[in-house]
Amino acid sequence: MRSYRHWLLALLLLGLAAVALVAAAPPAQAQTVAPAGLPPGAIPPAQAGDDTACRLCHQDTDGEFTLPSGETRSARVDMDSLAHSAHGAADLACTDCHDGNRFGQPHEEPTAADFRAFELENNASCVRCHGAPHITSHEATAENPEPNAVCTDCHGSHDVATVADWPAADQADRCIDCHDASDEVRLLVISSAGLFTDTVDENYCLSCHREDGPGLMLGDDEPVSTQFDESAFRSSVHGEDNEWGEISCRHCHENATPYPHPAVEAADHRDYSLAMSENCAACHDHNFELAQDSVHADALADGDRDAAVCTDCHGFHNVVPAAEPRSNVSQICRQCHSTIYDEYATSVHGDSLLNDENQDVPTCIECHGVHNIGDPTTNLFRIRSPQLCAECHANELLMNKYEISTNVFDSYVADFHGTTVTLFEHQDPNVETNKAVCYDCHGVHAITDPDDPEAGIKANLLETCQQCHPDASENFPDSWTSHFEPSLEHNPIVFLVNSFYAIIIPLTVGGLGFLVVTDVYRRVRTRGSGDRDE
Repeated sequence: MRSYRHWLLALLLLGLAAVALVAAAPPAQAQTVAPAGLPPGAIPPAQAGDDTACRLCHQDTDGEFTLPSGETRSARVDMDSLAHSAHGAADLACTDCHDGNRFGQPHEEPTAADFRAFELENNASCVRCHGAPHITSHEATAENPEPNAVCTDCHGSHDVATVADWPAADQADRCIDCHDASDEVRLLVISSAGLFTDTVDENYCLSCHREDGPGLMLGDDEPVSTQFDESAFRSSVHGEDNEWGEISCRHCHENATPYPHPAVEAADHRDYSLAMSENCAACHDHNFELAQDSVHADALADGDRDAAVCTDCHGFHNVVPAAEPRSNVSQICRQCHSTIYDEYATSVHGDSLLNDENQDVPTCIECHGVHNIGDPTTNLFRIRSPQLCAECHANELLMNKYEISTNVFDSYVADFHGTTVTLFEHQDPNVETNKAVCYDCHGVHAITDPDDPEAGIKANLLETCQQCHPDASENFPDSWTSHFEPSLEHNPIVFLVNSFYAIIIPLTVGGLGFLVVTDVYRRVRTRGSGDRDE
């Protein structure tokens, strides 16, 4: 009996010892599981405490906490929303975001001055796991809390949506809290395009600029459309279908920032165009440098804001391949030089290009150049203009297609006009000369067919000559052989006279030479015979 009591006492002592050990053990820590995609250790371990204790108080409490500013906030947490949030799926503990040392029981009094400061303090908890996965213009700090946003402004605190749930219409409501003047759908597209991008890519830009929005208001209150024609860009030299590779928005708009963009400081649309054209130099530096030596750049430097820059000729987004079609060239120049275009369009060159689609005839750039366009009013341009005409009219392969003489340049250089001009060009091309060049007789832009009754030659040749020779008589033009070499068909008298002299002069010189040679021979021989007789 005594033995039985001893065993019972021993078992009782062992039971009391076990209870004491359990009571002395530290409370179990809440389990933490890192969300998929985050590196190991990204989530700090839970602090001492159990989620059960947090949930018991905060799931159905009517309690509030008061900040020094007097603001009050509910302490209640919607546990159902938390369970279905991105963090609920990751099985995070309360103390992973709310430091257990700080938020232990009993809770400390809030130190934040107001609720905004309280949000900024808690914002640091998000950064411990979510470094910088996507661009943002909402970098709120304690020094600059407004009007920027913190993580919880967009993502919520306990009801954090997953990435898959973000393209939902109700997410745009968060944006409208600040961007109350914007469209819900547009804000939704912007936020979806901006998620997890490292740079401002074209999808981010096109989320707004595919549609015609409110436009850009410049300093003079002139509205500028911000709509981007994507199809036109894709078919341009900068789009996908080109041999150089596609460029994106930021190649040209290199100073663009995430939405909202800073205010544009341009005074008006022209100022904006002038500023944007500078970006072309980044890729097209050679042509850009050539353009700086042009008559357009000189005019711009002199204060003419209407002088052409890159975008005036090439466009912005719908940049077409150079000279495709060639008729586009004159149409582009027409934007500023409409009067000259009207003359060119009715000329033998313009009519053939615009109406007959003849690709052989010259456009504006063949005579004036492309980027380094010189001043056509200078003496240098005038004295070298015959060389421009010779580019086509001395080309036998090209001229033979149209049965046009290729001797026009050589015949011009050989006559008194061309010889004088050539001398001036070699000695001092900048000296003014009144000697006739091609366009003095044929016209500059309104060049007509030689058979045209209104042309400045043939029937009206005397009037053309009288522009420089006011005293010229009716037979004055007869002294000019035109661009033809004299023949029985063209200028037969001159041809016969030239032929006569071509024959008689060699015969005369040859005969005289023969007489001189024979006379010398006779004298030498006679002197030799006299010496022998002595």
